[in-house]
Amino acid sequence: MTTFFAAANTEHGFQSLFPAYFAPEKHRRLYILKGGPGTGKSTLMKRIGFSAEASGYETEYIYCSSDTDSLDGVRIPALGIAVLDGTAPHMTDPVYPGAVERIVSLFEAFDYAGLEKERDDIMALCHAKADAYRTAYRFLAAAGRLSHETDDLLVPVFLSGKAEAAVGRLVLALKRTKKGAEKRIYISAIGTRGCVKLDTLQKKAKKIYAVTEKNGLEYLFMKHLYAALLREGIEMTVCATPLVSEHIEAIYVEGEDILFAVMCEEEAQSADKIINSARFSSKERLSARRARLRFAEKCGKSLLDGALSSLAEAGRLHGELEAIYGRYMDFSAVEQIQNRMISEIFANNM
Repeated sequence: MTTFFAAANTEHGFQSLFPAYFAPEKHRRLYILKGGPGTGKSTLMKRIGFSAEASGYETEYIYCSSDTDSLDGVRIPALGIAVLDGTAPHMTDPVYPGAVERIVSLFEAFDYAGLEKERDDIMALCHAKADAYRTAYRFLAAAGRLSHETDDLLVPVFLSGKAEAAVGRLVLALKRTKKGAEKRIYISAIGTRGCVKLDTLQKKAKKIYAVTEKNGLEYLFMKHLYAALLREGIEMTVCATPLVSEHIEAIYVEGEDILFAVMCEEEAQSADKIINSARFSSKERLSARRARLRFAEKCGKSLLDGALSSLAEAGRLHGELEAIYGRYMDFSAVEQIQNRMISEIFANNM
């Protein structure tokens, strides 16, 4: 079982990796779910994933970057099959309808007469939720700009030559690396339930290098490491931070099963090797900028807190929408759809 995110709430708003990750050319069959909030999409996908695991198939669970307890998709790579939520904010329509994609509509389980009675409340909740997200994205945009200002402060501090030498030694030590393209996923999310980080790659890795956090110097080091691995054509899974896409928080080297990840000092104690990012800085230059860096860190935390507060409000409103839709759903019909899908997917593969 593998878990990750394929989208993020960022400084540029909602950013999705769905078009690349769920490209129809990469699949034998794609099921695209259509339905409202609280209509059972996530539960349906979880049950299909559990059926795949029970049949012995490695399964990927793609969690929602906003509601991090819910699924956005599930993939069974060995069968070339994926099921995804094709509703907003990652609207998905068929490119090769029938040949690859199949639309699965949960609308047939709606009690339309009941939902029409809730029209005003549904519309008000949808507008309020959209407002909460707009506010959250304004806070995230400001936090992102501040992060870039911090990067500019750190560039003169960072000893790039020393970092390049260390990166060179790390890359040279890689013996069994696979050549290939990079893959992008997210392992962290800024969502309605706070900041969430998955330990997927840590569980998978045979060796972990922890790059310790220090003012933002860790991201400059990871930038150099990424560039070196890219030059070598090494196959890797790259995880940007949800806030700033230029900041890489983890790189998983395929074939070697080695993880390089940004970690706090406490988390780093469980790693196999610690790379102290502070050693790649000029102490004198860092000292001269320390007051501005601390101020930027304090402001950044306040902005992130503002974003999280607005996202929490969006989550509360979404919960109210789910409760309304849940009252007017025939979940026995959803179960029938689920059973039909399981039969189609596993009929000749169990």
